[in-house]
Amino acid sequence: DLLLDLKRSDFIPPYNDEGVRSTLQEIHLHYDELTDRLRAAGRSGGRARTDSGSNVADTKPPMESRPAVLLHDAAIRRNKRCLLAYHVHRIDRLRSLRWETAAAALPQPVRALLSEAEADFFAEYDRLASRHGAAMELDLTSDLCPPEEEYATVRVVRKGGLGRIETEAGGSVELGEGTTHYLPRGDVERLVRQGALRQLEGEESL
Repeated sequence: DLLLDLKRSDFIPPYNDEGVRSTLQEIHLHYDELTDRLRAAGRSGGRARTDSGSNVADTKPPMESRPAVLLHDAAIRRNKRCLLAYHVHRIDRLRSLRWETAAAALPQPVRALLSEAEADFFAEYDRLASRHGAAMELDLTSDLCPPEEEYATVRVVRKGGLGRIETEAGGSVELGEGTTHYLPRGDVERLVRQGALRQLEGEESL
């Protein structure tokens, strides 16, 4: 069910605390059953003689118990893989969100989908990424993909516009709602990812 939640979601589904807890309980049940069977095999096992002549307990389960032992072990491994895949996928989506939006704080609709641990992870990941970028004096969120052209045609789609912004070249430009501009990618890429600007392609840019 956890992995099906991910498959059905366009971004990430609400954190399934009940599903995670249920899967952990199932792991514990299989582990207890597996442990009981191995202990029973140890109690009923005979004595085996080693090459040195000493006697040790033969703890191998009898043949009739081995299918059940293998079944419980396989179930434990499967559930662990499902839990890891579920959490790794969600963490990868949060990492991508940080770089795609350059958001220092989670939007409330996204925050509502996360567990406390995931929200803490995002905050710490953002802090480390911001500190690293500041130390290098670089904007690490610009040019995530190598641009084909240095300039882009964009239209302001945010209601009310963006006002006047400073460009990397030291000038300024007024970004009013509905206006179209031809600007260096470095000046507009982050605003495009945030949804404030829309990049125009083909005939739209004419």
